[in-house]
Amino acid sequence: MAVEGSRVQDNSLSRMLICRRGRGAPHVREDEKLMSRGAVCRPEIGSKLLSHTTHDDVDDREKAIREAVEEAESRAARVLRAALSQLRHEKDQERQRSLEKQKLYYEKLAERVAEVRNEAEEERAKELVKKLHKEQEAALREQWEHCQELQREAVEAARAAVRKQIREELAMEKERAIAEALRIAREGFKKREQEVISKTKYECEELARVEAERVAKVHQAEVDRLSHRYEVLNKKYQKELSHKQRVEEDFMALQDDYRRFMDYTDGRYHSDYMMRLRHLGLRLAARSISTVTYEDLEELSSTGSQTH
Repeated sequence: MAVEGSRVQDNSLSRMLICRRGRGAPHVREDEKLMSRGAVCRPEIGSKLLSHTTHDDVDDREKAIREAVEEAESRAARVLRAALSQLRHEKDQERQRSLEKQKLYYEKLAERVAEVRNEAEEERAKELVKKLHKEQEAALREQWEHCQELQREAVEAARAAVRKQIREELAMEKERAIAEALRIAREGFKKREQEVISKTKYECEELARVEAERVAKVHQAEVDRLSHRYEVLNKKYQKELSHKQRVEEDFMALQDDYRRFMDYTDGRYHSDYMMRLRHLGLRLAARSISTVTYEDLEELSSTGSQTH
């Protein structure tokens, strides 16, 4: 039973490799490698199966068969993955080489096309010149043949031809002069344009620098003014705060003195004079404590800024 299982496994691997070999020629070498590696693995599988056939337990034999089959499958899968990875790498390299060859070929083809185009243009110009020369020679021969009979007409025709040629040359010269003048004018315009742009850029940068300095000075002056105002207000606040603390301490001391006085005397003999003095002291203390309002602060800040 173990031998039959190994045969079934080998047949399945062979069928899988044959199917992959039939799909395309590039996989033949990798399949042959797999077959050779699979053939090397068979003695190990057979030895394991034969070692397990000595046991009487059928379950152990089946377990050994499954383990051997799983090991063979995993090994074949690893070999197949390695072969596929190698094949993919080789195909990538081959594709890269093909792309480089095609690129080089088309670059050379483009150079050749450019050369052929230039040669064709030169040849066309030469043919046109030859054609013009031939036409001119034919016209001259025709005029020379009829010069004796139609001397005046031939002369007039020659003059007309010369005038036409001169007009054409003058027109071509005029066009060349106009083109040259336009080129010089464009260059001068570009130069003046660059000069104007540079000058405008410098003026804008200078204005921006002056404005930045002015804003910085104004900002610094405002910061100095607010700092001075803060110092004046802080001094005023500390002064009022210390005055308030002194008044509160005096008032609390007066309350303590009066409380001790009340504790040391009998309440039945208190006179209205003492009570009036107590209320008078409270009123005097309230007058001594001055509150700081926003109007006082604004007035103080305005006077401080004027003096600054």
